[in-house]
Amino acid sequence: MNPSPVFLRPTDPDDAQAPWAALWVRMDGTVEHSAPAPLDTLAKSLPEGRLILLVPGVKVMLTRVAMPTRNRRAMLKALPYALEDQLADDVEGLHCVPGAWDRQGRLRVAVVAMADMAIWQDALRQQGLEPREIVPETAVLPETQQGWTVWLEGPMAWLNPADGDGLAMERDNAAFLLQLQWHETPPEQRPQFLEIHRHGPPWPVDEAIASSGQTFGIQIRQTVSAETLAAIIVKTWPPSPPFNLACGPFNPRDGLGQQWRPWRLVAALMLALALVQFIALGWELRSLQAEQERLAQHITGIFQQTFPGSRVVDPRRQMQTALNSLQQNQGNDPAASGLVALLTATGPVLAAESGLVIQSLRYQPGRLDLDLHLADLQSLDRLRQRLESNPGWSVDIQSASTREDRVDSRILIRSHQHSSF
Repeated sequence: MNPSPVFLRPTDPDDAQAPWAALWVRMDGTVEHSAPAPLDTLAKSLPEGRLILLVPGVKVMLTRVAMPTRNRRAMLKALPYALEDQLADDVEGLHCVPGAWDRQGRLRVAVVAMADMAIWQDALRQQGLEPREIVPETAVLPETQQGWTVWLEGPMAWLNPADGDGLAMERDNAAFLLQLQWHETPPEQRPQFLEIHRHGPPWPVDEAIASSGQTFGIQIRQTVSAETLAAIIVKTWPPSPPFNLACGPFNPRDGLGQQWRPWRLVAALMLALALVQFIALGWELRSLQAEQERLAQHITGIFQQTFPGSRVVDPRRQMQTALNSLQQNQGNDPAASGLVALLTATGPVLAAESGLVIQSLRYQPGRLDLDLHLADLQSLDRLRQRLESNPGWSVDIQSASTREDRVDSRILIRSHQHSSF
């Protein structure tokens, strides 16, 4: 038989160095309490059992949120940002733990500051204690079917609405927060009665709490409990608590080796995937280099067809130089003059377009036909706009067809005046 669980809880939510308390269930079903004591003293007298840390509800927010996915990995990444509107603190400093889905398809979530988790966990580890479960007390409060439960004890009050999202609050503010919870609850989800449990002597503010319930127009039930809230929680401990905060970066330390074992295969697969991607990147780089060499050879071929017998060094620059030379020596030949002027004017525009390849060039007085390869349709449109920026000519796109990796197009450039372009 497994030993009964042992529950630890800090008595001061804001001071881990303050006394801690321990509780466990005896064989006869009664709850044993240890007197509050420093953690190093308490650790020496704890009975054997599965250790559970019961953390203060004022440090943990229980809420619900609609999520676009139920894929756990994607959900864990998106969860903090889905809660941003409900949180005042930076999501990077919060530990968000998903629970079960409710009937409306919303995800139950527990949110706690990572700093608080680290303080509790470090304080316990210094004494050699490693809890397997870390559970907010507000997630396991006593509940009443079709009613709300209020628990009053010392300076604190706890409210467990019918939906199970418990709240911890100061007793002095309980009446106000109870009314606020009532007004924020849809009418169809409001309780049929309010059950108030008190441990210890009454406080003057208790009357205001009961009066708040009367203003709701529902039945009020009040009882005095001889047992503390912690003892009731331990007695009614569920087989599987709604939340276990000991997860993610706060997994129990002694379970790291066992938890890493199933991830070894995943790590190996990730390494193999990275290797495959590296090889694919190298292959793509070689393909791009081969394509660059093919284009360079194509440009060289066009230059040699246009200027046969010329020595090839830099085809594009040599083409421009040859055109400039033709312009200087054009003489009085109107056809030559028109061609040189046209090429001189359009050459820089064509040369400036990245990825452009001239397949063929045909000249007639006053017009120039070009067959081109371009990278995409946007490049063709950009080229047309640049050519038309000169008021001396017009540009007509005769045809354009899209291939797998380029656009083939035929364009016609017309001069408005043969003598000047």
